[in-house]
Amino acid sequence: MTTLPTTLDPWREKGMPLEKQYRSWRQRVKAPYDKHDVDPFTRLRVILMNGLENECWNWSHQFSRSTDNPQIKGLLARTRMVEQQQQTTINWLHPYDQSVLESTIAYEQVAVELTAYLARCEPDPYVREAMNFGLLEDFDHLYRYGELLDYLENKDPNTILQGQTDIIPGRPTVDHHNDPEIVLRKHLEKNRAQPLSKLHILTLLSAEQQTYLFYKEHGFQYGNRLARELYAEISEVEEHHVTFYESLLDPTETYLERQVQHELMEVYNYFHCYTHETDPRIKAVWEEFLAMELTHLHLWGEQLQRYQGVDPQVLFGGTMQVDFKFQSNKEYVRHVLERQRDLRLIEFGWAKKEDLPKDWASLRYQAVVNADGVPSEEISRRQFQERRPVERPGDELLERARTIALDLSDQTTGAAVAKNGKEGA
Repeated sequence: MTTLPTTLDPWREKGMPLEKQYRSWRQRVKAPYDKHDVDPFTRLRVILMNGLENECWNWSHQFSRSTDNPQIKGLLARTRMVEQQQQTTINWLHPYDQSVLESTIAYEQVAVELTAYLARCEPDPYVREAMNFGLLEDFDHLYRYGELLDYLENKDPNTILQGQTDIIPGRPTVDHHNDPEIVLRKHLEKNRAQPLSKLHILTLLSAEQQTYLFYKEHGFQYGNRLARELYAEISEVEEHHVTFYESLLDPTETYLERQVQHELMEVYNYFHCYTHETDPRIKAVWEEFLAMELTHLHLWGEQLQRYQGVDPQVLFGGTMQVDFKFQSNKEYVRHVLERQRDLRLIEFGWAKKEDLPKDWASLRYQAVVNADGVPSEEISRRQFQERRPVERPGDELLERARTIALDLSDQTTGAAVAKNGKEGA
């Protein structure tokens, strides 16, 4: 049996010359995977790396708008053109016949499995607890969208998840709506934080940002009122998640330091995608893009050394241990769910819902957004009331999840706020 490599020295590994990285239209547009035959983790890797490329493209534009250095602006333009070509290749790997809701199920599976694995391996206790908190929210989103897929398209979400991820309620979505300022967390200190923590946060932030953008760009495409409202509700939670995770980053990092961090994030993630990919055709994409990103990392490391006199290896570490892989994390998720379903956000921390102060700011916010009903609760109630016969292998799993969701519904702070608001009116 061949032993897969788990270490990489990104500063010494040979890359691909920048001038050889541009591709023709035909070269960059590959044939998509078959949604019926694709390994679920191949699909997750495609989604993840598309999100990372989107973040790096976006960050590069922010950097360019904030510097007047012509050498830096020029290198940003050149590497950014490669990033957008890479994103086209990756995003176009999705098939045309994969519906928005089918893709949504996969996006939430990425969120669950990515967050669970990163939390399991996160060295910083505070960051780990933040990830565990976000995990249970994305886990609930997966269940709510699974109900919507069954309701609108009469499809079993397990045809996408392939049994790798549970579909049961997490922390109910009705309780995810927080006062915007409460979402902010304490940030790391760049000179004390472990390089792995920085990579974990930026990776997860990029994935959550992509999910937010996907829901905003596609949620309106449904004519069904409940579907449109559910996408509106959960997309707002994804905005919370972007705010939540980005607040963990050290705001004193310079633009150059953050640029190197973005390139290192890409190298780290392309390496594990290449290492574990089972589709030879897509594995070749990961290998090619890894070589490109190694060169980007070297070039930006040189800029950091030139303009700030900082050795990037001192700031970000040398040889990397790359153990990440997409895999089922059912037991870990169940463990976190059992311990933390009742946790809620307070200023820079967490508290059990029974210990929340009477003037908890999120209660006021929930009273506004939940005043006319809660789409994530409505989809569960509507499905429960229909009571269709169990006909498919996955139907009994959704039946069980609905029962749990209805039992949880009366216990949520958000539902109580909505009910009180209606009675008061």
